[in-house]
Amino acid sequence: MIDLSTVGPASRCTAALRDLGATVTKVLAPEGKQIEPPFFAYGAGRGMTTVRVDLKSDEGRDRFMDLAAESDVLVESYRPGVAKRLGIDYESVRKITERIVYVSISGYGQGGPYSAWAGHDLNYLAVGGFLGTQGRRPDAGPAIPGATIADGAGGGLHAALSLCAALFDRERTGRGTYLDVSTTEGVLHLMALFVDEYLATGRETGPGTSLLTGKYACYDVYECADGKWISVGAIEPQFFANLCRALGREELAPSQMDDARQDEIRTAFREAFRERPRDEWVHELAPIDTCVAPVLSIAEVSRDEHLNARGAFVDAEHPEHGAFRQVGPVLAGGKRA
Repeated sequence: MIDLSTVGPASRCTAALRDLGATVTKVLAPEGKQIEPPFFAYGAGRGMTTVRVDLKSDEGRDRFMDLAAESDVLVESYRPGVAKRLGIDYESVRKITERIVYVSISGYGQGGPYSAWAGHDLNYLAVGGFLGTQGRRPDAGPAIPGATIADGAGGGLHAALSLCAALFDRERTGRGTYLDVSTTEGVLHLMALFVDEYLATGRETGPGTSLLTGKYACYDVYECADGKWISVGAIEPQFFANLCRALGREELAPSQMDDARQDEIRTAFREAFRERPRDEWVHELAPIDTCVAPVLSIAEVSRDEHLNARGAFVDAEHPEHGAFRQVGPVLAGGKRA
């Protein structure tokens, strides 16, 4: 697999596939001619080969085509039209190898009114409907996510899934294909629960208007005595009843979805959770079917006993920076069924 990306959804795609066994060659511009991610990013140090090629020169283009001729997959994330100007677009590569699965990953897709727009994760989340549902109140503005959801899940994983399907199809037909992956459309699929509801019923979801966007006290976060936070996702009535009982407010259980009592329930929960530190609450509540979990900082995530027991982190090696830990494959060898 040839990877022409440096950051963003395309790099998420190729990193995921490399973890699943793909041989990936990352083709970069000559040093100093493009912005590259820090040494620890995108699963670095886990077996990806890097070559530097000047695609603007005839010699570099010829070298690239030699690599393409020996590859099953090519992934690029240029702005629409750039690959064609460089002479390495799908039609050009297809002349060298008809079996190539050529994947173009962009923000808005190769065609359409927005296709030429520059953008980043936040922009794709905005157009895909994600940002419009975030925040505590409609008048406070959308909350900025603390993760690159569009790049990772919207673009990267959707591209990886489409790519695998294309390779499977090629095994049956012997033909390669071209994939136009829009990161924004990946976000749209992540938002399908709300978008499909609107298309079918006309009901529009926004901040604080539905169960999943903060309308009800049973699905919220609460501050504890030590200033740390706990998440509550007690959607099912039996889980909510368990929580109310454990907090000493069993009388609130029948009013879980009573709109008129949500402020009262939230106040009761806030007062209860502020009486003890977060980890004490988690230790007591999590084992008794209350759907609670700690809100962990990044440092706490790296030390979390469950994630470490599951082998969620691996060791990597960089030729200049040495050994370091990083997030490992979603499906490591020991976790496959």
